[in-house]
Amino acid sequence: MRGQVLLVTGEYPPLRGGVGAYTQRLGAALGELGWSVAVATRPLPHRADEFPPVRDEVPGWDIGSLVRWTRRVRQREPASLLHLHYQAGAFALRGAPLLLPLLARPLPVVTTFHDLRVPYLFPKAGPVRQLALRLLARTSAAVVVTNPKDERVVRRWGVASARLWRIPIGSNLPAPRDPQAARQRLGLSPAQPFVAFFGFRQPEKGLETLLAALASLPEPRPLVVLVGGERPDTDETRAVPAAGLAAARALPVLDLGYRPAPEVADLLAAADLVVLPFRQGASLRNGTLIGALACGAAVLTTAPPDPAQLLPLRDGEHLRLVPPGDPVALAAALAELLADAARRERLRAGARAIAPVFAWEQIAARHDQLYRLVLARAAARR
Repeated sequence: MRGQVLLVTGEYPPLRGGVGAYTQRLGAALGELGWSVAVATRPLPHRADEFPPVRDEVPGWDIGSLVRWTRRVRQREPASLLHLHYQAGAFALRGAPLLLPLLARPLPVVTTFHDLRVPYLFPKAGPVRQLALRLLARTSAAVVVTNPKDERVVRRWGVASARLWRIPIGSNLPAPRDPQAARQRLGLSPAQPFVAFFGFRQPEKGLETLLAALASLPEPRPLVVLVGGERPDTDETRAVPAAGLAAARALPVLDLGYRPAPEVADLLAAADLVVLPFRQGASLRNGTLIGALACGAAVLTTAPPDPAQLLPLRDGEHLRLVPPGDPVALAAALAELLADAARRERLRAGARAIAPVFAWEQIAARHDQLYRLVLARAAARR
């Protein structure tokens, strides 16, 4: 056994959410390398039959609950280290989880920033909320970011290069098994095009832009299949209004809701296009983007302010980019790609070629290197 790690996450299966699914896949991949892995998360409606198993259900993300829990961890924990998977929404925007590296001492804490959204602390906290994120980064034994943009921000916070690691996220979906059967279940002929929208329908996902683009296309319009449901199962996101479907009443839209991962993989692989019109542009932190590429889909998405933020993904080779929030440009790209099967196949080939960059074996190997380094530094300080 290489060591023991306790993964701390604000969500975990059976709760629906990208960070929970990521944590489960990472833990499973670390287990394959010989790490003993367990999970600490919020109270669950029931325990899923997942590896790694949930060891602790933390009753709340307030400071009192975390102080009591970390005290028990220090007294009982055989873990070599803790790994916090920070996403503000998954922790209900609470600020106390940002103190975990201080509360858990002397156990080292590695922190992965799945986003850089600030927590809620108290009314009119203003700049203090940003300082709280910096405190988490500076007190962690090591910091993991998932994309170049976040890496630049965290570096400006004063986190030394030796403690800052950029490790991409992987796909939360299995390999497709039978895409043709997925198309048949939809009742579509082989020649009838369909477009998939994958992800929760939070406003930042840009579903309204896709529906506006679809409405502007001439008849016969492609079927748009919505996969993913309204929102993840976290406290904070229940308060966020999901994109409504009022605009879709007269359009060919099929809402499948939240589906099992194997079924989603087949649907994405079967779609003529997977359209992900993020309002702020695509990012390597978008699990839906990585999942679609891993399924070998032809992906049409939106460009970030700096296309270099998506490297190694390249426009026209691995995916197609259009400006965010522009239904006219999106409609033009939809029409162009749906009329060009050869171009769609080139995008599929590009997706399959780049997918190994986001393979869990590589992600786990990088974490293995990181954990070993953190533990060696901790041992040297004793």
